[in-house]
Amino acid sequence: MLAGALALVAAGCGSSASSSGGNANSGASASASSAPGLTAINSALQQYYKGTFASPPTTAPAHTSNVKLWIISCGQASAGCAGPVAAAKTAAEKLGWTVNVFDGNFGVGDAYNAGLRQAVAAHATAIITVGVDCNLGKTGYLAAKAAGIAVVGANSFDCNDPALHDGPALFSATTQYTTQAPTPAATLEEVGKAKADWIISHTNAKAQVINLNFSGITGGIYTNQGFVSEMAKCTTCKIVKTINFTPSDTSDGVLKQEFASALAQYPEANAGTVLSDGIIIQDGLAQAIQSDGRTKTFALVGEEGYATNVQMVKNEGGEDAGATYDSNWLSWGAVDTMIRVLAHKPIVDEGMGVQVWDLTHNLPTAGTNYGAPVDYQKIYEKAWGV
Repeated sequence: MLAGALALVAAGCGSSASSSGGNANSGASASASSAPGLTAINSALQQYYKGTFASPPTTAPAHTSNVKLWIISCGQASAGCAGPVAAAKTAAEKLGWTVNVFDGNFGVGDAYNAGLRQAVAAHATAIITVGVDCNLGKTGYLAAKAAGIAVVGANSFDCNDPALHDGPALFSATTQYTTQAPTPAATLEEVGKAKADWIISHTNAKAQVINLNFSGITGGIYTNQGFVSEMAKCTTCKIVKTINFTPSDTSDGVLKQEFASALAQYPEANAGTVLSDGIIIQDGLAQAIQSDGRTKTFALVGEEGYATNVQMVKNEGGEDAGATYDSNWLSWGAVDTMIRVLAHKPIVDEGMGVQVWDLTHNLPTAGTNYGAPVDYQKIYEKAWGV
């Protein structure tokens, strides 16, 4: 789901992991049936099972086919980047646009700035960045703005985002989600809340949580805010351990060590959450749960619903659920947003919402990744007249 998260994982930059014990809230004992707020939590979870989607826009401004679009990818080696990039390319080509994809290679060797500068030099009409936050390619974004090139962020945070505090906005627009949660920040907070609701419900409000907080990236900050705020509604739950980590911790084995140590330190822990499904596999979190013999007693909640993770859920192999949005839909939404920017029309909500998947709800078929149950491509094509 979080293309930027996966990009930064591979980039391997940042400081070391740190962990802290402590409660999310008071740990008063109570039966599940009398736990305050559990009914409301269960109700919220049912809504997340249904999904918080809205329809994509059914109309759009007239578009021209004379557009040279550059798509800057967070890193084509990652499915979390390459998939949404391919979706954006497909959508743009439906419009007759000429598309060039630049592999940002996780920012290695100043690649994000290099890609943006190359787009400027090639006299691009428009640029869509997938998972490339403004602060990671600021000089390139500045160059694009100075050249008058339209820039739309898809799962990319602009420089004026409160979590970045890196000057004024440089994007022409950021792809919007739903009326309920229009911004990337708001949607990721919803993802965090959905994860908390699943954990609270499935532990009957007796959650003892190891929270793996990807504090080293913008998306992780917002997801964690949503998760912690929602967990605080459960007065019979505890966050017994918070492991704060950065991209470098996912490339040097530190995260796996921290998680395995937390499992040993807190044998009463029965649930955990982490930003990305990719991390669960790549960084050995599932393996740590298996090694500790706790695949049936410790529920780990991820996100994107990649085919490998889906199989893991089916096999009780160390992951139990995920909360996500459809990143391919987001890419089509980014192209729709670009149509509006180029036509000098207001941008609109594109409809991508949050949905929870687990063994008995919304589980993708074997060998496929999660996708929202909305025929958004058909709706966009009709709106665009293609």
